[in-house]
Amino acid sequence: MKLNNYMKQKFKGALLLISLGLSSASAFAQMSGSYTIDPANTGAATATMFKNWNSFVKSLYNTSTTVNPRTDGGPIVVGNATISSSVTVTVVSTNVTAEATALNFAPITGVSSTATITIDGNYQTFNYNASYAPFQFTGADYVTIKNLTIINSNATPGGFWYSNQSDYNTVTGCTVNFSALASASTLVSYLSMSTSVSSPTSYGSAATGTTGQPGSYNTFSSNTFLTSSVNSPGPYYGISLNGNSSNYSTVAQNNTFTANKIQNFYYYAIFQYYTNGNSITSNDISRANTAVGGSSTLYGIYNYYSYSTSRSAEISKNSIHDLPFAGATLTTTTLTSYYLTYDYYVYGNATYRSQIVGNSFYNIYSTTGTSYGNYVYYPQYLDIKGNTMDNIQSSGASATMYMWYVYYPSYTVMDGNTVKNSVGNYYWYSWYIYYGSYIDVLNNVCDNVKQNYTSGYLYSFYIYYPTGIRCNGNTASNNYCGYYMYSFYLYYGSVGTY
Repeated sequence: MKLNNYMKQKFKGALLLISLGLSSASAFAQMSGSYTIDPANTGAATATMFKNWNSFVKSLYNTSTTVNPRTDGGPIVVGNATISSSVTVTVVSTNVTAEATALNFAPITGVSSTATITIDGNYQTFNYNASYAPFQFTGADYVTIKNLTIINSNATPGGFWYSNQSDYNTVTGCTVNFSALASASTLVSYLSMSTSVSSPTSYGSAATGTTGQPGSYNTFSSNTFLTSSVNSPGPYYGISLNGNSSNYSTVAQNNTFTANKIQNFYYYAIFQYYTNGNSITSNDISRANTAVGGSSTLYGIYNYYSYSTSRSAEISKNSIHDLPFAGATLTTTTLTSYYLTYDYYVYGNATYRSQIVGNSFYNIYSTTGTSYGNYVYYPQYLDIKGNTMDNIQSSGASATMYMWYVYYPSYTVMDGNTVKNSVGNYYWYSWYIYYGSYIDVLNNVCDNVKQNYTSGYLYSFYIYYPTGIRCNGNTASNNYCGYYMYSFYLYYGSVGTY
């Protein structure tokens, strides 16, 4: 079970003191109050004004009164990884010369919900040129970074990395820009929670074994993630959030990723593995920064083993659109197949039902491969409500299209969803529901969907072997098929107790 915040801070602090060897009484200084980072300042650095980023971070963790880790010429500051009250750092100017040493935020004693560390980017830019993420959290809690643009000009760039129970942190109003990313690499992501800075998908917790998480209760809001080099393929993983495979089913992580923009990615826009209580809401996902395709198969939101211990895991109010790039058509698309959401073993419960609610999917163009608007595999206690799929088109004469593929659902509600203005060229299923148990299929709409091929099938609602189903208020209208069309196809329904 996750340690409560007080005990965790004591534990982290004890480990830190042991590692320092309790070297001297004078080393136990603490930082508090206001500081600045001002690379453009022509005067001398001071105890509260730092002329580069690393001098501030190294001073925060400095334990020596004789050895100065600063590289900006300023005086020794003995931070000792301890604060006595809230610390605010304001960035006054942009560093013209890119830094090349990562900023490592290890555990800090004294932090709490009322004694925090805030780095206000003040709408300045942090230029960085080195592999992987410049902001590396390896146990720090209650750190907020806001209003900062990060430009990583390395060929293998990164933005933020969280590991070793880095909790209650916030990134808001920031921009992460990969300005020189020219080729796809599985090492690259804008933001990741994992056990390795060079592996965005490593799950578990490197320091605390089976009991910890890379990060919990963190919030990432109103940020923009982009590439600025011409027709960059984008990072292989846009955002990667990983839990711990040993305890993900019972221990809440409850990270929040909301109101962000992902403007380029190569394969996965958002990747989640072994998570619990994560909230992915109100994000805008596209490949707006490029006029060429990424991978021939794309995943919008990939969600593998998700639980809801103390709050509902949710994928809600997101927009996934204009793939493989803005302005694509059936003749210019490079997209063979896709999963706009991939939801594998989504387990809610009677108290905290998982949510796929209010999402919009539109302007998706593909060719020859079988594709899934939403692939939902073995869900339990899941609400699928108020989602819209609009202008989904495929030209493949052998490409089966599933807008909602729901496999072995139980205690799942599908209510008020719409599929409209879409075109297929082989088999089309607006709803494919397989072996459902105690499910509601209510008030869904399939409107103006066309299947043009002369030997294909169009199913608005295909429901196979349900046990206990309420199916009311659904409509299929203005649809066309070149061969066989079924508005409602119900195969071997059984009553069940419902």
